[in-house]
Amino acid sequence: MLSKSVAVGILTIALSASCWGQQQRAPMRGRGSSTAGRGSPIDPNAPKGVYATSHGVVKSISKSVLMVAMDEEHEMKFRITRKTKFFSGEKQGSQEIKASAIESGQAVAVDAETTLDGAFEAVRVVLESPNAK
Repeated sequence: MLSKSVAVGILTIALSASCWGQQQRAPMRGRGSSTAGRGSPIDPNAPKGVYATSHGVVKSISKSVLMVAMDEEHEMKFRITRKTKFFSGEKQGSQEIKASAIESGQAVAVDAETTLDGAFEAVRVVLESPNAK
């Protein structure tokens, strides 16, 4: 009888310890949570959030779709929405341009997010100089 109660006690302690390690903690607020730090951000035109950036050459562009060739074998399709912004030049100090200024064969960097249906949505498209990467 005593050995069963000891076994149950040990099992209870082991389970409570394993459950304690799986608790989700609330995000910390205060000094350590700032992403931009003090002062102004590096690029005031940058979209808010974290986006994957893809580099390639424009294969085609229409009102709603941007096709970018990543290399000889791979290409990506990006949706263009009213949130999509287009810029010329380097990321810092670049000027906003119209989508019609982008042509096939130009090197671009595309900041994109994944939508709920798994498609890529272009948030920011930046024309790159030929030797930049």
